[in-house]
Amino acid sequence: MQRYRDEEIKIKRYGQVFSGKLVGDLLVSMLPQNLLVKTMIDPMVGQGDLLESACKKYSQTEAALGIDIDHDVIEKCKSNVPKAMIVIEDVFKSEKINIDGGWDLVITNPPYIRYQTLKNNPEIGLPDGKEIRKGLINHIQSSKILHNQDKRFFLDIAQNYSGLSDMAVPSWILCASLVKKGGYMAMVVPETWLNRDYALPIHYMLLRCFDVISIASDVESSWFENAEVRTCLVICRRKDSQAISNCYSNTVLLDLSAGLMTSDSLVGNFKYDNSIGYDALERIISEGVPYSSAGFSARVVSALELFPSLVKWINEQKWVYKEDRLEIKNDSCLPGEIISIVGKSQDVEYDSVEDMGWSVSQGLRTGANDFFYANLISEDTKTVVRTEPWYGRNVVLSSDNVRRALKNRSDVDGLVVNYNDLNKCIFYVQHQVRRRDYQRLSQNVIDNYTLMNPDLDEYITQGEEYISPTHKKAFKDLSAVIPNEKKVGNEFERFWYMLPPLKERHVPYLCISRVCGGSPETLFVNQKTEKDIVVDANFITLWNSNCHTQVMMFALFNSTWAKLYLELVGTTMGGGALKIEASHVRKIVFPRLNNEKKKELENIGRKIIKNKYITENVQREIDEIVFSPFEEGNGETVYMLLKELLIRKIQERSGKKQYE
Repeated sequence: MQRYRDEEIKIKRYGQVFSGKLVGDLLVSMLPQNLLVKTMIDPMVGQGDLLESACKKYSQTEAALGIDIDHDVIEKCKSNVPKAMIVIEDVFKSEKINIDGGWDLVITNPPYIRYQTLKNNPEIGLPDGKEIRKGLINHIQSSKILHNQDKRFFLDIAQNYSGLSDMAVPSWILCASLVKKGGYMAMVVPETWLNRDYALPIHYMLLRCFDVISIASDVESSWFENAEVRTCLVICRRKDSQAISNCYSNTVLLDLSAGLMTSDSLVGNFKYDNSIGYDALERIISEGVPYSSAGFSARVVSALELFPSLVKWINEQKWVYKEDRLEIKNDSCLPGEIISIVGKSQDVEYDSVEDMGWSVSQGLRTGANDFFYANLISEDTKTVVRTEPWYGRNVVLSSDNVRRALKNRSDVDGLVVNYNDLNKCIFYVQHQVRRRDYQRLSQNVIDNYTLMNPDLDEYITQGEEYISPTHKKAFKDLSAVIPNEKKVGNEFERFWYMLPPLKERHVPYLCISRVCGGSPETLFVNQKTEKDIVVDANFITLWNSNCHTQVMMFALFNSTWAKLYLELVGTTMGGGALKIEASHVRKIVFPRLNNEKKKELENIGRKIIKNKYITENVQREIDEIVFSPFEEGNGETVYMLLKELLIRKIQERSGKKQYE
């Protein structure tokens, strides 16, 4: 996923960073040794790192083609891969990629750039999302490779993938459409491709049209400097398209650590039997055997276990064929590493967060924190707040215009958020307007408003004129603030300084930091009548109106099971942080507990709320309950193995050996 320019790692302006020789060599080493490759293509070739490695391994190749839209790298690419034809053009409009019979090998590092970036920055020279989709559809319709049934399938995927997807999604579809039957696709991807919702069409396409042979993961983010997410290398073989119920292939999942690296190989220190380095890795993949050693592990999972998120949500996707609708059991959604330990016990049933009546989303996004956030000074006879430094004054407010807020994890000690412990607050203006705005109100709503006090009026006026040095715009002109304003013709119903009315997701009962340095922990938000606590978008939020369930889920979400689940489905970022999205939380399924066990968890939750912290003994009490549905005598074994897995995953991600 990385490429080099000027011998420094930089993010490529077209959404990629250069792959480098070592990654290219590792990727092609994962392909079969005896593979006959007469034709190969890298549709997003960059400076040619991957194509160069492929040409060296398959020296008898008769045709090698590289395409890139970036003029700056083409000469470097031609020098690196003199055997290949290198072309400057938009690959989604290229006619050169459409050859009779298809390509034996499609190898590439697709661009990872959001469509919003393309739309807002046309100067970077890339087509926008609509143009890319149009080009992809035209390519599929004119394909010499795809027969009619496959054309229909690829068109359905191309027409229906999410408009929020990054450029990698249409790039994957394009690459897959180029591979001949029996040919191979070799890709460099971020780890997030396994769990992002917008990648579900790719998972579906792979299950129907490919056998995923192997996936290698950089578990310590050690292959590239300054990598923000971990990298995966993926090898797939094209097959006849078929219903996913007929997917019987297995995938070898490889975890590779920094200790395997030498100066000329990412696996130079890896040994298996009498083999070393690339030869040892190729044997592990070809034999398809589980194996572990220092800094290395290989496990084998079935095709449907590879994409648990797709299995869970497949019946809700409009682009899924009727023949692929599944009878879903929640244990089908367990991550493969958990399944390998707990198995598919017929005696254990699972409940998702939503099955238990909970909603999951994200906290309040103001769009301009420097304007909407302040520090609470006094709430006695009058409410006084201290504004951010751009204004730097105390402001006297009506209590109606203030809501205490949890902005960052550091705002509270322990795991409980209490109203009186919070010093941060938001300006929450709903029914007052500035004097200058009163006459601008629509006659339909004017009776709903009164004039705000002079301090707040002056603060908003100064904020309207202030140009943020960070954004180079006034607060009212920021893209996330503009929608606050509501007009009917030339008359106003709401103004830019009015946040949208708070919803349940903004005042939740549980929340989880979206970016965690250590192990994920769930906070209890102690909401009281008329003392709502607002939770910022820095947190994933959960809510349910049942007070007993709130306390029980607080304990449940702080179990080893929940921590491990988030560790497995979350996204590892640069510096070892774990990023958690609402979609990740929705994926969690818990062993089903009876009412007696839920009551025990609730009692533990109340104990935590009182003490604010979870001791080692309390953690053990929680886990004994959560793992109790497993067979008598087996629950302890399952618990110990999953706890060991959690500790190992945290160590791989952050270097920390403990999760408590």
